[in-house]
Amino acid sequence: MISLDIAVIGGGVVGGMLTRTLSTRFPNHKIGLFEKESGLGLHTSTRNSAVLHAGFYYASNTVKASLCKDGNKTLTQYCLDHKVNIRKTGKFLVARNAAENERLSQIKKQGDINGVELELMEVDKALKIEKYLKVHDKNFQFLYSPTTSVADNKGLMKSIHEDLKQCQNVQVFTNHKYTELIQNKDQSTQFNVLKMPNQKQMVSCKYFINAGGLYADVIAKQFNYCKNYVIWPFKGSYLINNRQIPEANAIIYPVPPLAGNYFLGIHTTLTTDGHLKIGPSIFPALWREQYNWKDNFVFPEFSQILSLNVKNVISKDMKFYAQSLINELKKINKTYMIKEAKKLTTQLDQIPENKLHEYFDRGKPGIRSQLFDIEKRKMEQDFIFEHDKNSFHLLNVASPGWTCSIPMSEYICDIIQKNNYI
Repeated sequence: MISLDIAVIGGGVVGGMLTRTLSTRFPNHKIGLFEKESGLGLHTSTRNSAVLHAGFYYASNTVKASLCKDGNKTLTQYCLDHKVNIRKTGKFLVARNAAENERLSQIKKQGDINGVELELMEVDKALKIEKYLKVHDKNFQFLYSPTTSVADNKGLMKSIHEDLKQCQNVQVFTNHKYTELIQNKDQSTQFNVLKMPNQKQMVSCKYFINAGGLYADVIAKQFNYCKNYVIWPFKGSYLINNRQIPEANAIIYPVPPLAGNYFLGIHTTLTTDGHLKIGPSIFPALWREQYNWKDNFVFPEFSQILSLNVKNVISKDMKFYAQSLINELKKINKTYMIKEAKKLTTQLDQIPENKLHEYFDRGKPGIRSQLFDIEKRKMEQDFIFEHDKNSFHLLNVASPGWTCSIPMSEYICDIIQKNNYI
């Protein structure tokens, strides 16, 4: 049996950063981090956009808004201190019509409320920062976020793993998959893990933390949490250029869709080594780790998630979903995605229309662990945590969870200490 004071399930960026913070807050406690894969962060944490968001979109009464600005600052500093590649790109929002141009002021106002640095720029000034911005009308403004950046997500996870190796009270268990809860009593939780490929082990801990990402709901339900929720997975991917094109300085987004549209518009972002990314395409995944049509297939997941998708397509409460899904299906066509990106940037204008698709390959997909309220029939838009004296469950830590991973860890540890859980 493995005996611990604190057990953390899930070695993504949030689970890794949380374990790192727990080690500092509770230096006399023995902590174990369990990850089912051979390394940390092999799912969403390294299959995301790698954007450090500034935090100006989020409603001011949300946990996301309270953490994102500090998350941007602290993760940026972490990357600089640990020599993780980071590119301070900044971010522009491009208005494509008069209605979007008016909304830029509303977004700026929300950013001001959240304390995020933003600037409404006239065309001439904006083009000095990013010469490839698409100008739809010389009277339109651009909204500029100077603190938005991109970083090397794989390098970040490698650095976190190295940090944890230096923590005297932490042990990282890779290739250890949580399988089932055995008992959950005061100061004594026991559960089984499968040490890959097929060795069962029992673990005992005084406090249990579930940062299981795509499987957070499955684990939480064993503790009688997540009663009204289920993870609804969405698969997304970006196009990445495979040959030389003009290199932009900034990442460029459209004005975000109105409330009720569940999916992001096509935007352009950059890698730290200068590749252009266009996307994302977003489709419902038919099982939690459906990166392709053959691996990791689990029939009960397929059945449950297919049923959820069908119900939501026909639900009156989800009337926007069906139309959004139809719009997303257009993104199967690479040329469509590139033409949408050309509404934001001029850097592709010199490429012949009939050759555009040859300049880009699809990157490997990532899967978003979106929490869905099955009672209220809605996607949860804020971080969701459920907890008690025995366990803590991170149910909804989708974007900007990557950006917020450091202050989110502090936030969770504050809750644990305030309630004397440990």
